[in-house]
Amino acid sequence: MDNLEPGDDLWIVVFDTEHHYSVWPQDKRIPVSWQPAGFAGSRQECLAHIRQVWADPRPLSLRSAISSDARF
Repeated sequence: MDNLEPGDDLWIVVFDTEHHYSVWPQDKRIPVSWQPAGFAGSRQECLAHIRQVWADPRPLSLRSAISSDARF
């Protein structure tokens, strides 16, 4: 069994520099370039939270570029 398999353990929501969201076991070290998003719970609760807050799955750099182009 993989040590990242879903279970009843506590999970946290994390995001990277491009604002992509994921879940991560709270007792595991968060990978470089990812940071906590301030939400913890069961894996399913974390996934539900991500569905609520991640309205635009495009990378942050793409959203910023499109926003900059819209100003011209």
